[in-house]
Amino acid sequence: MSASEVDALLERLVAQFESPYDFLRELVQNAMDAGSDRVEVTLESHRPEAGVDAGGDEVVFELTILDTGSGMDEAIIGQELTRLFSSGKSGDRTMAGGFGIGFVSVFAWDPEVVLVHTGRGGEAWELVFYRDRSFEKVALEDPVEGTTISLMRRGRASERAAIAEAVRESLWRWCRYCPLELSFHDLDGDDPPELIQDAPEPAEQGLASTRSEVRGESTLRVSFAIPANVVFLRRGLILAEGGPRQLFPPEIADALGRSCDHLQIWADSPQLRTTLSRDKVVDDAGREAVQKRLLELVAALREDLLARLQVLADTSDAGEPGEAPPGVDRAWTRERHAILAGLHAHLGLEMHALGDRPRKAAILRDLVHGRGISLDAAVERMAGRPILISTPPAVLRGGHADRGQDRPSDQGTASPIADGIEALLAALAPTTLPVIAGERSDDSPWLEDLAALRSAELLPVDRALARVDVQAGEALGLCGLVEGLLRGLGFDSVRVQVGRFIDVQGRPERSPVFGPEVVGAASPLAFHGGRSIPGASLRRRTVWLNLHNTLVEAAIADFGARPLLAGLALTAGLLGHLDQAPEPSELAKVAETLDRASAEGRQ
Repeated sequence: MSASEVDALLERLVAQFESPYDFLRELVQNAMDAGSDRVEVTLESHRPEAGVDAGGDEVVFELTILDTGSGMDEAIIGQELTRLFSSGKSGDRTMAGGFGIGFVSVFAWDPEVVLVHTGRGGEAWELVFYRDRSFEKVALEDPVEGTTISLMRRGRASERAAIAEAVRESLWRWCRYCPLELSFHDLDGDDPPELIQDAPEPAEQGLASTRSEVRGESTLRVSFAIPANVVFLRRGLILAEGGPRQLFPPEIADALGRSCDHLQIWADSPQLRTTLSRDKVVDDAGREAVQKRLLELVAALREDLLARLQVLADTSDAGEPGEAPPGVDRAWTRERHAILAGLHAHLGLEMHALGDRPRKAAILRDLVHGRGISLDAAVERMAGRPILISTPPAVLRGGHADRGQDRPSDQGTASPIADGIEALLAALAPTTLPVIAGERSDDSPWLEDLAALRSAELLPVDRALARVDVQAGEALGLCGLVEGLLRGLGFDSVRVQVGRFIDVQGRPERSPVFGPEVVGAASPLAFHGGRSIPGASLRRRTVWLNLHNTLVEAAIADFGARPLLAGLALTAGLLGHLDQAPEPSELAKVAETLDRASAEGRQ
C-alpha cells in the first residue's frame, strides 16, 4: 500500500468517529488491555516562549493520557503501534479492543505533535508522531513505567474551558464503568482532579426491582426503573447506550412491549462486538445470545415484581408494644406506601405480559384488616359496590394528603381527616369489607389500571360512607310508608329509619338521600356512594334516610298533609339510585294497593 493510500485510509478511519474526543475511549481501552489499574488524563495550556510573537491569546494545548499498564517494547511498537490494523488482540475476546486503531484514533483530535513515552522489559522509548503521520523513535536511558501519550496542538486560551468540558463529557460517556481508577484534571482550572466513576445501579434506589446474573466474564443486570436505558459494554467500556427501542432490534422491542418504558439494562459481555468505528454493536450470534438471555431475565423480573408486591402488601405490625386499636394500621407507614405505589406504577407497565395474575395476587393493602388482598377478593367482598380506597392515615399525617384535603396543622401530626378515616376503618373492622391503601390523586393511574382488569369502580371511603347519628322514634310514619313501598317491590325484610349523616370531619353530610347500613359495623354506617347502589343491598337490612338531606326534610314536612305523595316522592328518589330500579308503574301499583288497604282500615 502506497503512502498516499495509507494517508487516505487513516483519514477515512479517524473521520468515522462521532466525536474527535472519542479517541480517549480507545486509549482507556488500550490501557485496560495492558493491565493498567489507573489512567490519568490531564489538560494543560502553555504560553509561547519569550520573544515569540504568537499574537493574541494563542497557546499550545497539551492533552496527556497516562496509564500504569505493561507498556511496550520495541517489538510491540513495531508490530502494533506503528502499523495500521496490526493488533495482537485479534484472537483474544477477553480484551476490550479487537482492532489496531486505538492509537491511530488520536489523530481525530487533529494534534500537530503526539509524544509517546513507554517501556517494557527494561526497554524505554520515546516516539514523536507528526501531523503528516511520520514518526521518530528514540531509546531512553531512564526507565519508563506504563505508557504516557501527550497530544499537542495550537489554539486560543478562550477555547480551554470548552476543550476541558469535551474531554470530561467523553470520559463520562464511554468510560464511567471501567474497572480502573480513571481521573481527569484541568491543570489550568481551580478544581481538583475529578474521578470518572459510576456504579451500574438503578436510578430508583429502594424502589427498583432488579435481577442480576454473572457468568464468567459476562454480567447482565435488568431493572424496572426510570428513566429507561440500555447500556452495552465490554469489560466496563461502554459500546452503546440509549433507550430500549433505540438499541434493540424491532423484534426484541416488540417482545418487550411497554416494558421498554421503564427498563434499565446493563449488559457487559465479551460476546458483544462493535464496528470498526465503534458506533454500533454488531448484530451477530454473540449479540443474539446476550439479547435472548436478557429477555429471560426480564420475564423472571416480572415474577420478582409480583412476589415483592405480595410480601410488601402483607407486611405485619412492626412489633410496637401494645395492641393497635381497631382501624390503626401501624405497619402501613408512609415509606411502605411510597414503595408499594412505586412498584405498582411499574406493574402497570407489565400488565400485557402477566395475564390475569395481577388481579389474582394479593398485591393491595387492606387498611381495615392490616393485610394483603387481591383485586378479585376485593371485588367479591364488595358484592357490586365500588372498591373503597383511602389515603393511609400515616400519609395524611405526614403532609402528603390528596389535593383538597387538609394538611397537618402547626401541632405536628394532628389531622382531622386522618382521625376521621381511622374512625371509619375502626367501624369497618368487624366486617369483611376492605379499604385499599391508595392516594386518590398520586396513585390513581395504577389503581385505575388495576381496577380496569375487573371493570371495577373505585371510590374514596370518605365519599362512600357516612357515620349515622340515629334518631330513634323520629318520622315513624314516613319510615313505615317507605318501608311498605319497598317491601311491596320485593325488597324483603327491609327496615327504614332516619338519622343524621356525618362526614369524616364531623360535619353534616347533606348530599346523600339515603344509604343502606353496613351490616356488622361497630357503629352505624350508611353506604351511600357509587355510580349506583345494588338493589340487593336493600334486602334484609336497615336503610337510613338522611335527615340532613333537603328531599328527606321536604318529605317529612309534607307527610302530615299528603302522606302518600310524600312517601312516593321519597321512595322514587331512593329507587333512582339503584342499579336495577323497578319500573314506575310497579311503584304506582304498590302505592295503590297500600292506599286501598289504608282506606279500608279507616272504614
